[in-house]
Amino acid sequence: MNTINPLTRRSALGLIAVTGGATLLAACGAQPQATSGGSASGSASGSASASASASKTARTDYSGVAVLEGYTSKPSDYQPATRTEPSKNAPVPVKPAVANENSVEGLYQSIAFFGAAMEYYMCTGKTEPLRECALDNSELKSMIEPASGTLGEKLIKGEAWMHDASVTITMLSAQPEREGDTYNWNIRLTMDPGEFIASKDRVQEAPSESDRKDEVERTLHGVYENGAWKLTGMRASSSSSSASAS
Repeated sequence: MNTINPLTRRSALGLIAVTGGATLLAACGAQPQATSGGSASGSASGSASASASASKTARTDYSGVAVLEGYTSKPSDYQPATRTEPSKNAPVPVKPAVANENSVEGLYQSIAFFGAAMEYYMCTGKTEPLRECALDNSELKSMIEPASGTLGEKLIKGEAWMHDASVTITMLSAQPEREGDTYNWNIRLTMDPGEFIASKDRVQEAPSESDRKDEVERTLHGVYENGAWKLTGMRASSSSSSASAS
């Protein structure tokens, strides 16, 4: 088995973004009726709190790593990929009912589900959970219908796989900021393909953990529309300060 050029953050993201010029992915846009409230922030729009009709107990601080309700990213029977075989027993993320609530909890879980679906895609090449995400259709298409010859296409066909892929979304504020019907939430997306990307005839090694990871910060825009959250904001015209992924 031959070894090819070292895996860099640029090549890792190029694998995920695959087409459409998207730096990573994109989240989407929709129209919420979630009530505003909570502590005021520096923004004139103020922060949003969960709708009283939705959540049992309103949560006030969502900062930190987004956790999908009822989901274990790496269960005990999960087996990372080897240089000769893809990973095994990656759990399929299920979109929780609360993700469709018109509440901040619903928006939060929609974002968490997006991250879990991305990780599942990187681990398995399967796009079914991504198709359930609140992503804008034009940006989702570039993920589930990658261009011919790209790493994304090889992932979907099972011709390439990642060692131990992980996706982490970190919420950078306790609550989203509201501007009319739009809720804006700053997040950090961190993607790590693991120690290598492999196929049947080659292995692309990562020289170090810092070089293989890609981390970008974005502001996701959530709108509640037709009984579900829609998100936009992952696609950016320029690369983040931490990594370039064109």
